Amino acid sequence: MLSELFIDNFVIIKRNHIFFEDGFNVLTGETGSGKSLILESINLLLGKRADKDIVGRFADKTVIEGVFELDKKAKDILINNGVIFDEDDNKLIVNRTISQKSSTLRINGRVANLTILREISPILIDIYNQGDSNAFMNKANYIYLIDNYSNDQETIDLRKMIKALVNQKNEYLVKYNNLNLSDEEITRERDLIKYQIEEIDKIDLFSINEEEIDEEYKKLNNINALRESIELTKGVLDNSDYDVNSISSMLGTILSEINSFSDIDSKVSEFYDRISALNDEVNDIYSEMDIYQETLTGDPERAAELEDLIEHIYNLKRKYGANIDDIISYYDEISARIKELDEIEDLRDNLDDILSDIDQKLDKNANKLHEIRVKKSKILEENINKSIADLNIKNGLFKIEFSKKENIDTTGADEVDFLIRTNKGENLKSLTKTASGGEISRIMLAFKEIFADFDDVDTMIFDEIDTGISGRTAQIVGEKILDLSNKRQVIAISHLPQIASLASNHILISKEDVGDFTISSTQKIEGKKRILEIARLIGGVNITDITINSASEMLEMAEELRNERK
Repeated sequence: MLSELFIDNFVIIKRNHIFFEDGFNVLTGETGSGKSLILESINLLLGKRADKDIVGRFADKTVIEGVFELDKKAKDILINNGVIFDEDDNKLIVNRTISQKSSTLRINGRVANLTILREISPILIDIYNQGDSNAFMNKANYIYLIDNYSNDQETIDLRKMIKALVNQKNEYLVKYNNLNLSDEEITRERDLIKYQIEEIDKIDLFSINEEEIDEEYKKLNNINALRESIELTKGVLDNSDYDVNSISSMLGTILSEINSFSDIDSKVSEFYDRISALNDEVNDIYSEMDIYQETLTGDPERAAELEDLIEHIYNLKRKYGANIDDIISYYDEISARIKELDEIEDLRDNLDDILSDIDQKLDKNANKLHEIRVKKSKILEENINKSIADLNIKNGLFKIEFSKKENIDTTGADEVDFLIRTNKGENLKSLTKTASGGEISRIMLAFKEIFADFDDVDTMIFDEIDTGISGRTAQIVGEKILDLSNKRQVIAISHLPQIASLASNHILISKEDVGDFTISSTQKIEGKKRILEIARLIGGVNITDITINSASEMLEMAEELRNERK
């Protein structure tokens, strides 16, 4: 649920910190006092794009922050959507900071983007306001609403089965289309693949070591220079023909110089041993280089062979893959493909049988799902029609209409529409194309009441759902919202006393001129202040003793009703 809403420098709101409670919360205030700004700030917390004009004149940036208290199910869903929580913390904190130059979003203290916020927002809050798009006003959602109603395992299993079968069918259709070729196309593709296989088969890709090939090729191309370098190195190590002393002769001189002192100084003895070992190593290196030099013979034919091999590998990479592994993978693919082409008739017949079997399974499962949906729909129609009647839409009638899709998709074979009639003598029409503002508000309330047990939304917000109603109808709507608040947190923006009096948490929105500014503010009202606000809703600007008494009596009756319906 939404437990806190902090708003700083938002249009005419200087600073508000609103605390919401579980159950029924109501916001009231005179027209233009800032009720719509509260709702707009919540919409921003749900991912609505911010307009720079919202930044007020009290500071250089706007800050809106919401604190949500989550149950384990909602928290797990958000974690699966990438939201990070501190250990054992069930709070979700969404912060938006907006200035003329930039906008920043943080979720639980970490920078995030609007995409993830929009993905998780349907789990947090469901808002209905007049003329707004809504899950119940979108035909694409109807099939999901029916399937989720009662949330039975059989429906879940059938949906999973149908989705898996449709995906499997699509995979086989791709294969089938790949085999749907004329004889000429088969011949052309087979010839091309054979050419490619022959080109790749010219070398043994599985035994090739590119590093060794490159090393050998470079060595053969530099064989003479390498021999000269080895010869020079040997001379430096130990060769009396060179003008300079060799390393070996210099080490010998050193050893002769310190040998006589080895017996009288242990440190000198250590030096002698180390230099002696170094001299032995130089001699060993010389011997190995002498042997290695004898192996350095030119081989023009091998160099040419390696050059051709390197060029062939380069051409294969250019055509079939960035490296040897890619070329091998491509080779395996075209080898399998040419086998398909050789057996194309048998494969076609086999795929025909497989697709026919999948279609039979799809029909069977889609028909089962259709039967379950029809049964659910009858119960839904009955419950929603009862709720509509309770909401004083006397001649209202709700019906679910099924039609069959041309092709079964992942949701099955059913096309669904919600039909409604709100006046006697009218024909049933699609819910999306009928009903006046006041009627559609009550119809949405009926839907929300019926589906409240089967969705994951903890908070529902109604923006002036009472528009166009009064008297007994307003009382009925208020009682419906009260019943709904026993299952979910409800926040309602209202101007009717019958509804406002039933809330357990009443927040008053008002505005006043302070110096050169008009400032909107909120406060939780109780006792006398709440009585005066209910009296204002009853009688308008002129509050009399009669309206005050009526307000007091209405609040007492509302408290009794709340206690009865807990």
